[in-house]
Amino acid sequence: MDKAEWKIAWNDGLAVDVPEMDEEHRQFIARVNEINKAIIDAAEKTTVEQLMDVMLTEAARHFQHEQQLLQQWNYPQARAHAERHDQLIAKFKHALKEFQKSDLSFVWALKGLQMKQLLVEHLLREDMKYKAFLKTQKRSR
Repeated sequence: MDKAEWKIAWNDGLAVDVPEMDEEHRQFIARVNEINKAIIDAAEKTTVEQLMDVMLTEAARHFQHEQQLLQQWNYPQARAHAERHDQLIAKFKHALKEFQKSDLSFVWALKGLQMKQLLVEHLLREDMKYKAFLKTQKRSR
């Protein structure tokens, strides 16, 4: 499989126009890319598992920071966004458990793809909602 198929390339379409959030999103994408590269390169299972665990820890930290900012900005959907974060963390944990149970590399590949898909969907669907809100707030000031 071509490695490019597994890689998420940062582009302006993923930016929420909040520098600190965009930087955290870039780092999060880099973690997903590291996991996917490790899977493609047939790294040891423990290596892939460690990368997944680091990503999960960093995701939880990022989500907490993002939620604090959303509250500061009085984002009306802050509570719903936090619930989406909780759901995403639960899905990541589930994928990690399934990964840990399997000795089959194709299952690892599926879990890597699943994490990539979940991340991109969250960025494009959920985070873009607060981007639009913030643009509206800037115009009204």
